[in-house]
Amino acid sequence: MDQRTQFIADYLREMLSITELCELYGVSRKTGYKWIDRYLHCGPVGLEEYSRKPRRSPNETAPKIVDAILNTRGSPSILGSEETPNSLA
Repeated sequence: MDQRTQFIADYLREMLSITELCELYGVSRKTGYKWIDRYLHCGPVGLEEYSRKPRRSPNETAPKIVDAILNTRGSPSILGSEETPNSLA
């Protein structure tokens, strides 16, 4: 049994307070309450690690520009690196 599942099992037994459970498992009370809340709302699936990847990136380069760069990169250049910035304009 992993740490989160064991934490929830001990929580459901109601033998220790939240503070004591968190100390026993070496997590903050904020994390302990987060695990409990996720379990109560989603069940065991809620205890799985969530992705930290952002859902969107506001500074992401537009796909049109990315395609232009990739297409220019793949073509042979006679002038060398000086040509790339001018050809994208």
